[in-house]
Amino acid sequence: MDTEKSQVEQSVLGLSPADLPLDGTEDETLQRIPWSYKWIALLCVVSLPIGHTWTGSALGPLKNTLRIELGVNNAQFGVISSADAFVNTVFPIVGGLVLDWWGPNLVTMCCTAVILVGSVVAAAGVQVGLWRVLVSGHVLMGFGIAVLDSATQKFFYHWFGASGLAFAFGLESAIANTISLVSGMVAIPIRNGTGWYGWTFWIPVFFCGFSLAVNVAYIAFERLAVPERFRLTSGRARAIAEQRGLSDRKRFSWNVLFMLPWAYLMLPATQLLQSGAAGGFSTSSADIIFMKGYDEEVAGYMSTAQKILPIVLSPVVGLAIDKYGHRFHYVATAPILWIIACSMLGFTDVHPLAALVFSSLAGVINSMPLQICIPLLVADQAKIGTAFGVWRAFNNSGSTIMDVVYGALQDDTEGQGYSKVLLVAIAIKAWAFILGLSYIFIDYRFLGKGMTMTRKQRQAREAQIVDRQADPLTRRTSKKWFTTLTFSLLVAIIASAWAVFVRYLI
Repeated sequence: MDTEKSQVEQSVLGLSPADLPLDGTEDETLQRIPWSYKWIALLCVVSLPIGHTWTGSALGPLKNTLRIELGVNNAQFGVISSADAFVNTVFPIVGGLVLDWWGPNLVTMCCTAVILVGSVVAAAGVQVGLWRVLVSGHVLMGFGIAVLDSATQKFFYHWFGASGLAFAFGLESAIANTISLVSGMVAIPIRNGTGWYGWTFWIPVFFCGFSLAVNVAYIAFERLAVPERFRLTSGRARAIAEQRGLSDRKRFSWNVLFMLPWAYLMLPATQLLQSGAAGGFSTSSADIIFMKGYDEEVAGYMSTAQKILPIVLSPVVGLAIDKYGHRFHYVATAPILWIIACSMLGFTDVHPLAALVFSSLAGVINSMPLQICIPLLVADQAKIGTAFGVWRAFNNSGSTIMDVVYGALQDDTEGQGYSKVLLVAIAIKAWAFILGLSYIFIDYRFLGKGMTMTRKQRQAREAQIVDRQADPLTRRTSKKWFTTLTFSLLVAIIASAWAVFVRYLI
């Protein structure tokens, strides 16, 4: 009876076996998907955000140029760099719900189109020399990128399942870092070679157009070449709902937010400012090196060099996580590397590249393990988009706050140096180390060591479980008090992000 009920629920939700990779049968279904389909899908999906990635990576090396050409101070530059994150303090949650309900294909089409329009507006802002128009373009791009990011995770979860997430994330990270590396390295040479820095903002327009074309190609590929049983689509869910006399209005519910497991909500509720602390360091590293007496072009090259190691190591780390586990141990290790990087770059005379090696390693082993943990802790394809939306809302709020606060701290420092900025970053990462140790304890005590186990260990352990709702490894329950606390924190951090952004925009 329970089996029949489960099958009915899966049908109503529109979930194919490939959507639910937590048990052995579903993993076998995923393994039967031809790798030719997986590779084509992966190639298309990782190509969707390249235009936005290019634009964001060019800002750091051009920080000094933008301050001069657009007449902005450091806090206002923080507004520019955080504009895409600012708009996504709320929108990712709504977008995640929409993504889970209507499916990713149509949603990603809208996202890539909006990103293209935003890139044109941003380039036009540079063309006319109005920094607030540049901000408007980044805000438009932000509307698209947050939901697109959640869609990417949803695609990966569908095509590769829990067992292949680390590999997919690793490859995506490597490609994104390659684009970031190239963008950062050519930003100053483009300015010097053409005599105008604005070309750095027009180039992403073409990449955004390419991403939109790839999106169309992916949808055509999925609809025309991929067998129906392997597709990720919401059409089946709506069809079955109509047969049962249900409407979309009745099926679509905000209650999904309150059904998210406490084990997942633990991550966004405690990470808060962590992504902003790391992102602020990456954006400011070129300017810090420039202030140490290096040529601006050399500083740009050095700062983008921190992208080289992630290109090589991201897929390796992804495979290592699949094979050896210990996901939260990586999360606890990364802050130590960030602290070393900040200390070396800001308070010693060692060569900047030495500090950037540590920041590169920290970047590789910090965000990816957390992103891999999210689908494992949620364990429901119907909630993945929503979960990543909440995660993005927390991250974007933190990034908005820290980008602007870093700029304000720099403006308040004698000689516009970075000593206060780096001390704040070190303090935040010291707290992150304590959080990492706490995650390990919680995993051992309450989650059945699921985040520590390897993929094979998880599969073997799950095969022995009779009651999945009773075993800590597979139990995914929500706690009303913790959910209330988490979303109260989200409201508070969103309000803070809007306050600091508007304060320095006007």
